[in-house]
Amino acid sequence: MQKLGHPSPVISSDLLQTLCKPQKLRKNVSSSQELSHHYHNVILPAKTVKLSNIMAEEEPTCKRFKPTIPLDHIYNPEFKSLFQRHWLEFTPLKSSRLEIITTPYRVCKIPNFIRNEAFMEELKNELSVVKSRREGMDLYCFEQTEDLGDVQTEYIHRLHQVFENDVRSWIDTNAGIGLSTIISMFSSCYCDTDYFLCHDDYMADRKIAYVLYLSENWTPEDGGSLDLFDTDSLDRPRNIVHSLIPEYNSLVFFEVTNTSYHQVAEVISHDKSRWTVHGWFHSPVSRDTRPPRPAVELTFHEPSETDGELSSWIMDSYLYKNIVIGIQEDLEKKSYSHLAHFLKEEAYMRVSTELISEEIKWNRVGPADRRNYEVADETTLPSTLRKFYEMFKSIEFFRLLKNYTELELVPDGNAMKPKMVIELQRWSKGSYTLIYEPEELDQNYGSIVKEVERPKTYIPKRREVSDETVEDLERLRRRSANGVKKISTASGVYTSSSDNSDDEKGKITKMKRRRWRDDQPTCSRIEDYEEKQRDLSFHPDSDDPDGSDIADSLSDSSKYTETDDQSGDPVVEPGTLDVIMQFNTTHGSEDETIDFVDPKEQDTAIIHVPSEDNHLYLVRKTPDTCRLQKYVNHYYEGYFYNLICTYYE
Repeated sequence: MQKLGHPSPVISSDLLQTLCKPQKLRKNVSSSQELSHHYHNVILPAKTVKLSNIMAEEEPTCKRFKPTIPLDHIYNPEFKSLFQRHWLEFTPLKSSRLEIITTPYRVCKIPNFIRNEAFMEELKNELSVVKSRREGMDLYCFEQTEDLGDVQTEYIHRLHQVFENDVRSWIDTNAGIGLSTIISMFSSCYCDTDYFLCHDDYMADRKIAYVLYLSENWTPEDGGSLDLFDTDSLDRPRNIVHSLIPEYNSLVFFEVTNTSYHQVAEVISHDKSRWTVHGWFHSPVSRDTRPPRPAVELTFHEPSETDGELSSWIMDSYLYKNIVIGIQEDLEKKSYSHLAHFLKEEAYMRVSTELISEEIKWNRVGPADRRNYEVADETTLPSTLRKFYEMFKSIEFFRLLKNYTELELVPDGNAMKPKMVIELQRWSKGSYTLIYEPEELDQNYGSIVKEVERPKTYIPKRREVSDETVEDLERLRRRSANGVKKISTASGVYTSSSDNSDDEKGKITKMKRRRWRDDQPTCSRIEDYEEKQRDLSFHPDSDDPDGSDIADSLSDSSKYTETDDQSGDPVVEPGTLDVIMQFNTTHGSEDETIDFVDPKEQDTAIIHVPSEDNHLYLVRKTPDTCRLQKYVNHYYEGYFYNLICTYYE
């Protein structure tokens, strides 16, 4: 303070700037003594101000510090040298101030990155009010904000500037990676059951992915780890080899490549949220040099000549010719059919009991960016389950499916060589399938289509059940010791969804069809299609009087002709059939369905198959759809089972 009787001290504007700087930036003042010396002795009359004026006018400005992010620790020569040596030479390191992971790809973790706790608190306060939206699909489920580069609040803006300039420049210089000036930055929040499954982040201009963790007191028991996957010889993700816990105020970044597979594990804490700022540093757009995606390997089976003993497994009602006709019409109209209580109760119970046998060896299958569940080794199946499994490969079951579907599923010794794929799956928490591009599987069964040597596009016509078919069905029924003579429509033995209301449980939406094109080849099936429909009047005799009512109600020719909703053209159906049975589904929820999805229209499933025990679903697949079963979260206890077969003409 000014003493009475002394002249008002004055100070140069240069010294004023020095006084207002943080002490670590005062290059010209090294000690309190020097500051005192400057204060009392440096006077430049041409460019001076009174200290009283400084106190009255300039002091508030000096105290109004801008938010700062001190990064001295990463600019320390020793730290930079340590990073460069281990990053560039691909040698791992783990210490209290730096961690470098080099396999399966390079990852860097810098703990205690922002050494200004006040800044962190203000940053979180601003992020908490930034608008976000819920994101959810097969691959992920979480909340995310808009790009933070468009948010102009004080601390978020400062963070974006520091990453855009300082952090980007530091990585560019010390990691030897050429980066452009473009960055992306978002904030995400993962709550209980949220996840982001296996993916690689790869895009033509993404070069470095980064994440800054904002949740305090996070533990491994809370889930949400950043999991790194290794790859197999075909560069497909295989196993988790590193898991990084989202440690508060740590910065993690890694190089984005076509094998940088990682995931955010499911958050399993009901009272914590995994909160981050994350994004990418970009580089000039480069040409995609990734090799074609290897196809998922499938094992095909031709029809087995062994006796399938259908009558000992299947409800007798499903072998009556009238019911067969109804199923056939159902598939022709809607591309799916739902057969309730398909197996005899005793047979279903025997199979369900053996499914939990410890004799069975279960193998987990991948790749992790496509699927994650277990498949039974068929050589380890107990006797009853093995016979049931083999039934689906038998020529008798192929023949039954031919009668149900009109697909050419019986070999003729020449061009017709039908085949099938079968999987007995075990699902538990953490299991999932993801949307894939259908052409990945075309590589496996494309040759089968060529062997059939039929037009690529055709419309199957409904036919009357032949005498031979009737004899086959009668023979199967007679072999059953407990033949059913009456079928009650109220029993739910056969369920058609054509009259289901929109809010009915298990509703299945109508399958999209391919439109008929005039430039595609025709065949005799098409030429007499409409004429056959007009003349068709089919009420066959049956030993089952009530069953005939079901067949009659489903064989109305006025409901048969299928056309495109807009053009009125005949529709086209492919020659692939999925057959699905499920077991032990009672612990699941109504939301756990098997969906058929067009990868180009991922928001809406074409067909939903609800989880129900002892129900057989028949689904005619189109080449541009894939089968999807979403992630099972940590609240599910135990196992449920799927038997899924795909039959090809």
